[in-house]
Amino acid sequence: MSHTIKGTEFYYRIDTEYGINCDGFIAEGTESIVFKGIKYGNDLRYSCALKFKPKSRLRDFMNREYKILESMQTCRSVVRVLDVIENLGDFSIPYGDGEISARNCFCVVEEYIDGDSLQDYCIKQWFQYDALAHKWTRNSTEYTYREIVKYQNQIVQFMINLCEIMKFVSNVNTDNGKTESNKPIILHCDIKPENIMVTKHGKELVLIDFGRSRELMDSRIYQHYSDTENKSFTADYGQSQWQDVGKDNFYAYGTVGYSAPECYAEQIKQFTSSKSGFPFQRQKSALTHGQVSIESDIFGFGTTFWECLSIYEICMGILEKASDTSSPSFFNKAIMAQYESEVRSGNVDKYCDRDFRNIDIAYHESLEAILKKCTHARKPGFQNPSQSSEEYYHNFQSLQDDIERARDTIPSLDRKSDPLVRQMVGVSGFCSSLTICFFVLFLIMTFFSNRLSWDKWNNLKSGYTDNQKPMMRDISNEMLSVPFQHDRYENLDEIIRFMYSGDPNDNVIDQDEAEIITGLLSNHVPDQSRWSEYIDIIMQNPKTDNIDGIAKSIYRLNLSDGYDCDGYELATAIVQVNDADDMELDKLIPAYNTAMKYKNLSEYKDSVSKLAAKLMTGKKVDNIASNLGKNREDIRNELKELT
Repeated sequence: MSHTIKGTEFYYRIDTEYGINCDGFIAEGTESIVFKGIKYGNDLRYSCALKFKPKSRLRDFMNREYKILESMQTCRSVVRVLDVIENLGDFSIPYGDGEISARNCFCVVEEYIDGDSLQDYCIKQWFQYDALAHKWTRNSTEYTYREIVKYQNQIVQFMINLCEIMKFVSNVNTDNGKTESNKPIILHCDIKPENIMVTKHGKELVLIDFGRSRELMDSRIYQHYSDTENKSFTADYGQSQWQDVGKDNFYAYGTVGYSAPECYAEQIKQFTSSKSGFPFQRQKSALTHGQVSIESDIFGFGTTFWECLSIYEICMGILEKASDTSSPSFFNKAIMAQYESEVRSGNVDKYCDRDFRNIDIAYHESLEAILKKCTHARKPGFQNPSQSSEEYYHNFQSLQDDIERARDTIPSLDRKSDPLVRQMVGVSGFCSSLTICFFVLFLIMTFFSNRLSWDKWNNLKSGYTDNQKPMMRDISNEMLSVPFQHDRYENLDEIIRFMYSGDPNDNVIDQDEAEIITGLLSNHVPDQSRWSEYIDIIMQNPKTDNIDGIAKSIYRLNLSDGYDCDGYELATAIVQVNDADDMELDKLIPAYNTAMKYKNLSEYKDSVSKLAAKLMTGKKVDNIASNLGKNREDIRNELKELT
């Protein structure tokens, strides 16, 4: 038995100097147990978070959550994944009545965020935990108008910060279309105070726990099923429901108390006589069970900040009734138990349209109006922006605009007499001069930027190895950020030529390289008419065992219909066949026609071969032949020749 985990490049162990009991424990989440860890190797030591997840979740994590997190690593406000360790070796530690070991867990290594969850941050504004006496008490902060307004202003800033993060995550603009057409819409599906971290220094927000998140390319809506075979989302409301992650979460997709009404399951028909049942009966006709969307994440946003602003009253009510406050996580568990009890008993009159009637009047009415709109009871068409734009928020930009307008109407305390403000006025002239100097320096650096980026590129090429792809991505972006368009196109030609030109590269374009190219096109080449030649080069030189991923990267570019591009047509066919079942002829027939169209073009031999092989799986050949009125063997032989 060992307390050390061997990772991809580093070693990891639990930081036993951290935590109430010095066991490194941080939290137990919906689907993971989290410890503070130490990452070490090469004479370096860093703090990290070790998240142990059930082994049964490994495949889903790698195929879904990890890919989603990986696509968002450029956002500093989304937690970063440092390593995924599938085999823990002989590592083992006791936990609860069992142990964490290679037999039952894998480990996700994430950056360690030095701070508190948003829930803990809010609780600690008014309450404190005495580790020696093992109990929670009120702290010395007075609950006065002045303190409430100061606290309110901080929460408003957090609301704006989270909107900024969610705009990046959701990728939906004020027109309710995509901000970036080649990027997917991502639904977090579990927005709550525990999944938002507040850094100790700087009070920045970091969004964590994408265990329930979903990636949508062509829709705003994801349909969750508890029974995928029968395509249903049902529950016996008389019993606790065990989700596929192995945790008792009652009957919500997400977390009870924060999930929108559409995230709750339908009552199983044979148990309709049960005293308990779907708690939002009045809204039942307006929603589809398990059909989540951006509006569902916005509902979670509203419940989260309603709780933040109500935290004093919630915690005081719990503290007055409690007989045992010895647990450091006492308030967290008690708040969740209260939500679960109310929902399970059907006491949901205050679940939607959340207001401030039960909390201090010092909170501004404009915030109440925003939170009520976020958590508005579901009516027909609530997920359709064209039908309900006034009653619901359909994107985080509109929500942020309203919060910023509210912030400007909320009175602040003694802003003009603040000594920091007076100091800022005194140094404003100096700052203006400094800004001019920086601007001149920026112009000089811009002029020489192309030469500098080429120097970096030549150094990279001279000793290039496969593990330098992250560096290649960064330098490539620099080369396409130069001010002159002519230089950008020359640089792009050089980058792509290097990727498939042979020594020291490998004569083919792999998935990572394809993602670099498609990222360069979407971020630096606004003229889509120039994309075709580069897409064709990728599909003519693909690494054969990477073609599925390469095709998906190209498909995400969302090339407009008006541009004729052979490579894009082939990539689209491959992606659609991957997603199609044997009966989806609206995808299979066009894909078959595409394979026949390009079968004699030798430059696309590998891509056509891959497409043909996919069309020969299952009963696709039978259904294609039947639809086209052809002999099954003729279709099969045509495709077999291509493979």
